[in-house]
Amino acid sequence: MSDNQPSNSLGGMIASLFRGKTTDDGTPSGGFTSQHKVLSGALLAAGAAYLYKRSKNKQAAISSNS
Repeated sequence: MSDNQPSNSLGGMIASLFRGKTTDDGTPSGGFTSQHKVLSGALLAAGAAYLYKRSKNKQAAISSNS
């Protein structure tokens, strides 16, 4: 699969978010942009919220079984 075609898998889509843009000759054109930082922050916040809810639900289940 070439780099120019979008991926249909979730992993490929996530990887494409963090892949840097390239110039016409295939060389990378810079590192993290502000868009990458925003997307990274959003993914980090979503993961933290998920883990917090999961932990909270486990604690509630343990206390209700006692």
